[in-house]
Amino acid sequence: MFAPGYAPPNGETWEVFDARVDRAWVLVRDRLAAAKGHLAVVTHGLVCRSLAARHLTLPEGQAAPERWENTGLTVIDERAPWRVRLLNCVAHLDDLATQPSSDSGAV
Repeated sequence: MFAPGYAPPNGETWEVFDARVDRAWVLVRDRLAAAKGHLAVVTHGLVCRSLAARHLTLPEGQAAPERWENTGLTVIDERAPWRVRLLNCVAHLDDLATQPSSDSGAV
């Protein structure tokens, strides 16, 4: 994980990154307000971490994870104060190793 003051060569500082995430968060909230149902947002873990640390209300006793799992699922309320109901969950992956492959090898 990049240290808080780290500025990668030709890259964004955390402040610039967080400002970009903030702009995207406004767009997500606007789209949600206009949606007639649920809204799914797919993004990278650092974006999730930024949102969780600065915009979302995490379950009591939980902090924003340092590392977000691949295909991790986070579910939040549809309105402010943006409470997290499920955080970085990968339970849907638990039984993948025990399921038979759908690939029969036929071409």
